[in-house]
Amino acid sequence: MPSKTQPDTKLSVAVIGSGLGGLSAAISLRRAGHQVVLYERYDFGGEVGASLSVASNGSRFLEEWNIDIAAAKPVVLRKLIRHDWKTGEIQGTYPLGDYRERFGTDYNNFHRIDLHQHLKHAATSQLGEGVPAELKTWHKAVDVDPELGRIKFENGNEAVHDIIICADGIRSAMRERIGVLPRIQPSTSCCYRCIISADKLRELGLDEYLSNYAIEFWGGDGIDKIVLSSCSDNNVVSCYCFYPASKNDLREDGWDISTTGENLVATFPDLDEKLKTLFLNAEDIKMWRLYNHEPYEYWVRGRCALLGDAAHPMLPDQSQGACMAIEDAGALGIIFSDQYSHLSIGEQLKLYEMERKSRATKLQEASRRARLDLNERIGWSSKADKPGKLTIEEVCGYDMHQHVAALVAGL
Repeated sequence: MPSKTQPDTKLSVAVIGSGLGGLSAAISLRRAGHQVVLYERYDFGGEVGASLSVASNGSRFLEEWNIDIAAAKPVVLRKLIRHDWKTGEIQGTYPLGDYRERFGTDYNNFHRIDLHQHLKHAATSQLGEGVPAELKTWHKAVDVDPELGRIKFENGNEAVHDIIICADGIRSAMRERIGVLPRIQPSTSCCYRCIISADKLRELGLDEYLSNYAIEFWGGDGIDKIVLSSCSDNNVVSCYCFYPASKNDLREDGWDISTTGENLVATFPDLDEKLKTLFLNAEDIKMWRLYNHEPYEYWVRGRCALLGDAAHPMLPDQSQGACMAIEDAGALGIIFSDQYSHLSIGEQLKLYEMERKSRATKLQEASRRARLDLNERIGWSSKADKPGKLTIEEVCGYDMHQHVAALVAGL
């Protein structure tokens, strides 16, 4: 691939997919001085109503990009709480304490739709550094030539770019177009997700869940686990409810299969009665089939690179899926900055894979372990009492700028 000869060379970048990862990549690369076009296969607005926690390793980049985090209405998490499965009594609390002092940012819990809309504004608005990204909807990518940087779309259009970032999600079509063939096994777990409004919780006398500023857990010693948290300025509570796949033999793919509160309650007959009441009054109740993806052999081919769930799908049990996508985007912005513009495009993309693949793979494996053992979750214990465990310091205290500089020095 040709080397760039001028430090301020602006690249033409395609981002396939306008989910959280794609929008983050657009923001990061826009701020690095490049011209970005986002290609969305449908109309914009594919995110769904559930909570999304962004620890400091993700929030750090939101701050670097000058995102108005408060405008996305997060709840700042201050602790983790563990409840008794049957009675709901608190069994243990892990205060996050001086989290901002230790890691530099807050631990933010967003409503996915709030953050998605806000990142779209940051990517495409005239406000902020760089040229606003262009968003082209109804552009479903069907093929890509990674050597020429050419994309073909279902509507008959074609486009050529210097770089193509494939951020088209867990069922990525572009992943296979660059020769990456997923090895996937169904998990032994499935998950319900649901939300409930603050007004309904107050009506039910369950407003205690609005004021804890926590991620709250029931179970976790095995497959069954409930994860509850407040988001959207404490106006919404979101729940993720994990259970054995054998209970209803859910085979349909996706994470937006509708069901009822009655089905949700029947899945957990001996659960805390307060949660049963919440579930029976919840909204937007969906079922979600979970899968284990083996790490992919590579993420980069020619001018194409995978990002987010297209690169490293992971189980949700470390609450790090979104953070890893944001980190991917942050890495692109650093590597394609003027500081490293003496490298060729090919070298920069390989550097991106070097920087991201081992770390994301480590989080994938830690999330898989945490699916059946809550003690594997960052925050509940440390390497001192669980050898080999991924720690909160490793995840949240990560300095990507330093790591990239070290990798470049070793090239």
